[in-house]
Amino acid sequence: MKVLLFHVNQDEIDYILECNQKFKFDLEMADFDFNFADSDRFTGFDAVWITTNCKVTKLKAEQLKKAGVRYIVSRAAGTDHMDLAAMRESSIKGANVPRYSPNAIAEHTLCLILMCLRKMKREFTMIMNYDFTLTGLKGRELRNMTVGVLGTGRIGTETIKLLSGFGCRILAYDLYENQSITNFATYSDLNEILSVSDILILHCPLTEENKRLINTDTITGMKDGAVLINTARGGLMDYDAVLNAIEIGKISAAAFDVYDAETSYIRKKADRDKFDSKTLKKLMENENVIYTAHMSFYTDTAIENMIKTTFENLEEYEKTGFCSNDITGNCETI
Repeated sequence: MKVLLFHVNQDEIDYILECNQKFKFDLEMADFDFNFADSDRFTGFDAVWITTNCKVTKLKAEQLKKAGVRYIVSRAAGTDHMDLAAMRESSIKGANVPRYSPNAIAEHTLCLILMCLRKMKREFTMIMNYDFTLTGLKGRELRNMTVGVLGTGRIGTETIKLLSGFGCRILAYDLYENQSITNFATYSDLNEILSVSDILILHCPLTEENKRLINTDTITGMKDGAVLINTARGGLMDYDAVLNAIEIGKISAAAFDVYDAETSYIRKKADRDKFDSKTLKKLMENENVIYTAHMSFYTDTAIENMIKTTFENLEEYEKTGFCSNDITGNCETI
């Protein structure tokens, strides 16, 4: 099987090649942008290996079909970057990596919380300017707070378990309650969580129903001075509304690892002077905002699991025509 790989980082190549000693696929690292390439660039490949900033639209699925591509394997858990219906129409099978290291994202979430509470962005800036005073650095302690977690899947569960060690009160919201967390958190309704949480964490998948979940109206219902954390999906927040809330002090601090329109720049070295997202620039420049560039998952354990599972998905397809991590429902029809 000939596989075209996109957005492979330099420090991942050795492990990919090591893994492939077992699978023996014909691998090629792409040197062009998946989103803007025409079908000719994919000709001769059986499969493409993608990340979340590769957008599989209806047009792209048709291009891949024309090129003879049979499989799309995403090394991510989320699937909102893939038009699954279009893939089915083009008879392309697809798989994801449903779990690689929920703990990696949970630990990053906790890191962001503590950095916000202890005003670390301001402290780093002061130290860089040789200001060793305590001006504006009085923090808050997590153990004295109420934390609301929206989404109690694998990642939300890991975050709740980590938080439980700090002694804070934890409230949770999910359409489907997870009994494994009831020793650590109390389920409550969304409005209650918004109104009483000192820290609000987003760990839910992005759906049509919860798009822009954090907006002007929901922010109005939040506790004054709350801290907002998003390590889930950019589309869950209206960032203009968040920026306004930070500027007026309704939200005391925010940290996020995802942004709604990140595809155009993520995994690239952008030109500061030409960077056209005014809202994101203002957020990044605010001392009460911490932004990390979609890297909460990026640990040695997570990457090794991600790469290994992606190889296993390809092997399953090649050997049996089926895949246990299939997301298109094509396995029985092609």
